[in-house]
Amino acid sequence: MVSFAVGQADLSEGLRAACASTAMLLLGNILHMPEFSWAAIGAFWTCLADAAGSSRMRFASMMAFSVLSTLCGGLTAYAAGVGAFAATMAVLSFAFLGALGRIFGVAAAQVSILAATACVVMVDHPVHGGRAEWRFLGIYLVGCLFATALSFTVWRIHPFGASSAAIRATYLRLADIARDSARLLKKDDAKFAEWASHAAQFRAQARKAIEETRNALERIPASKKGRRQTFDNLLLALADAEQLFAYLIAVTDACERRHRQLPDSRRATRVLDTFAEVLLVLARSLGERPWESTAPTRDRLNALAARLDVALGEAVPLRFDIDFSELGPATNAHPTWWSAIGPALVNGARTLRANASLGSLGVRHAGRVGVATTAAFLIMQLLHVPFGYWATMATLLILQPSIATSWPRSIERAAGSIVGGLLAAAIGLVVHSPIAISLVVFPLVCATMALRPVSYSLFVLFITPTFVLVADFASPGGTELAYAMTRLGNNVLGCVIALAATFLLWPSREPHRLKDGLLKAVNANLRYLATSLSRARADTIQLERLRRAAGLASNNAEDILSRLQLEKLQTPAADRTALTLFALLRRMAGTATRARFSSTETIPNEHLAAWILAVSGGIAERLGHGAENVGDDVFAKSGLSAIQSDAVNQVTLLRRILHEHADALKGR
Repeated sequence: MVSFAVGQADLSEGLRAACASTAMLLLGNILHMPEFSWAAIGAFWTCLADAAGSSRMRFASMMAFSVLSTLCGGLTAYAAGVGAFAATMAVLSFAFLGALGRIFGVAAAQVSILAATACVVMVDHPVHGGRAEWRFLGIYLVGCLFATALSFTVWRIHPFGASSAAIRATYLRLADIARDSARLLKKDDAKFAEWASHAAQFRAQARKAIEETRNALERIPASKKGRRQTFDNLLLALADAEQLFAYLIAVTDACERRHRQLPDSRRATRVLDTFAEVLLVLARSLGERPWESTAPTRDRLNALAARLDVALGEAVPLRFDIDFSELGPATNAHPTWWSAIGPALVNGARTLRANASLGSLGVRHAGRVGVATTAAFLIMQLLHVPFGYWATMATLLILQPSIATSWPRSIERAAGSIVGGLLAAAIGLVVHSPIAISLVVFPLVCATMALRPVSYSLFVLFITPTFVLVADFASPGGTELAYAMTRLGNNVLGCVIALAATFLLWPSREPHRLKDGLLKAVNANLRYLATSLSRARADTIQLERLRRAAGLASNNAEDILSRLQLEKLQTPAADRTALTLFALLRRMAGTATRARFSSTETIPNEHLAAWILAVSGGIAERLGHGAENVGDDVFAKSGLSAIQSDAVNQVTLLRRILHEHADALKGR
């Protein structure tokens, strides 16, 4: 439920946010204005609202947050000054609208939910109409604008920074596949379950990393793509990663199938370990110096692949001379600001119209967030809890569209708050003056932002003492221990309210999606297998497209099952059946990839491919309409190669399992 990916830490993002926030605190200390804590918070939130991608997208997201959070936060503060009912309606409205922003995409959701967060914080700062009372809002806007200006002047984000980090993470995941394959080869008694777990975990991670790299390259501005050696190298590295991924799938499948019959298993283990080390070197090189050629490292990988062929006793060629330009990211030029506004508004209106019903998942989620956040606000008001907005903010940020995604987030927030509260109390024993608080906030904000991509629990761990110290800066005289304990209690209460709302308010569950996801995964993998076995009519690009579709379909179906298991916190028989099917599909993809790469053992077999496609159609009928005995003919294995026989056995087993458990899978 809780995962860490240390390789995704972003120190540059952390330093930028730390500079922006600390500068505002230092300025407030110089001017003797504690209200500049609002500027520090605004600067920090603006850095959080920064949408990765082109400079235009980043500027639009940061400025949109600055304006929306100031206007909506100001309205909420004014409503709080009018009365409790007006404040409640403001919290309900802006929490609902903030969560509804999810339907417009990730960037819009990021801006809208942060703007709603500003509202639930500013509701505890009521304004009754006096001009002096509005000063905090102007100071807050100054912090937002300062962070935006800092991001596009002194502290500019390198246009290739995100894509370099993504390609580095991709090669780290490929190294994990090679290293774990070597680990399993060292075990003489490695069983099917261990190889299946390896395939499910490491292949899924590699496929996700490759897709994230492709998305990162798509977000690079068109002006930076043309005539840039760095971009060309990153494109080439992405194409190489696709080929290396396919190669490692074939090698892993060969290791599993011939574990006890390998000509030289020790040599294969050593080569795979060395292969992993070379991939790690390549990952560091691409992350730090993406403009440099990787040709020498590719030559070394080719040499290792040749040695691995001898150790495996099977030719699995590694090729880097394939043109994957068709599968690369889009390179469409970005329109001008004014020409982009019209289509954006039209698309937004179309999306809003499509979700304008109570049956929309986006509307249901927004309603759940609005009601739960408002309930948290009312409870804090009735109990007169100090810093009650911490509980309201926790409820707003924890709630996710499904039960399965809210569970881990609530646990991570609670755990992070506990450890962060202890850290804040420890800091409070030695830090007391405003200038010292300002300086200590710098490393805390830096760690908060840098570790945000790594883990939500680490993000909460460091943001807890950050907000505690900022609160002490704004209201000197309190103690960090009291602030830390208050935040801890409020966060836990917010987690409880969010979980209660997740289960009680129109819960969105996954069962109805598992059958569809499983069917798509089965069809995609069977089509890839059939085309690989009849590859005389298939070109490389077509096979790569099918392999990618099969991997994505398997990942999506496995993600659905994972969320299902988190919803119920148990593994019934139907779930175990699905896990078995996913393991079989991963093995089938390995067989298909070996069939593609094997130049001596597999002869194209059109009849076998046609039979596999017929079985795929029969499975679709069985799961979709309940038809019995569709495509149950047996394919004779006489005269088939070992790989083709494996394919027949796997397809036969897949069909039998699906036919026996189809009713259970359909009735979820």
